Amino acid sequence: MQWGTGERPLLCFHGFGEVADSFMLLARQIENKYTVMAIDLPLHGETTWNEGMMCTTEDIINIIDNIPALHNQQFSLAGYSMGGRVALSVYEQIPQRIQQLILLAPDGLKINFWYRLATQTVLGNRLFSRLMKKPGIFFNVTKALNRAGMINTGVYNYVHQHLGHADKRMQLYMIWTTMRKLRPAVKNIKALVQKNNTPVFLIYGRYDRVIRHSTGISFKKGMEDLCTLHVLPCGHRILHEKNTAAIAALLQ
Repeated sequence: MQWGTGERPLLCFHGFGEVADSFMLLARQIENKYTVMAIDLPLHGETTWNEGMMCTTEDIINIIDNIPALHNQQFSLAGYSMGGRVALSVYEQIPQRIQQLILLAPDGLKINFWYRLATQTVLGNRLFSRLMKKPGIFFNVTKALNRAGMINTGVYNYVHQHLGHADKRMQLYMIWTTMRKLRPAVKNIKALVQKNNTPVFLIYGRYDRVIRHSTGISFKKGMEDLCTLHVLPCGHRILHEKNTAAIAALLQ
């Protein structure tokens, strides 16, 4: 998808379970400054993925280089939620090509323990697969963990709201497993931001219980001259229509 005719190319990565169109409303707000491009990530939207349950940063960069407007060119990079982890992973590999890094409630600055267990270990991934197929135990376990304060309320509510159907559970398993190799090294990224003088915009929702803005506060430390943190009066749905004007103003 592409919007606008601005002189700055901006590539956007959407969140889990969403599509490239998630950025359409924001793109229309900034189309005079940016030419906004967005792609459907593997196992999302209209992207055909024939590489099995494995996607690497190199795969994403190959996709980028097949976009004529971006081939061997500099561009700005934006990522929302899971797309933030994709953006961070891409930046880590090609920082010299990135003009700006725009992170909207980004995953990847702090890796959740349960995500690591489910995707980075063989035993954990097998257990994850089994629980998605037979979720009764899974729901009981998450309920107990929530009561014990080991899972925050936002994640708990998200899990119970969206994983009530078998197809949704399988989608979660396949996407999490396929994207498991995108693991940005935060310390290295901070060093690269400073080395390349890359402006970074961190934008969070004040009431977001899925990805809290405290992760941005930690990331920003030591590079305040390059990294700005903005907290909007909303939850995790940063790209909602009511927020696009405020985000556009920050980017303008």
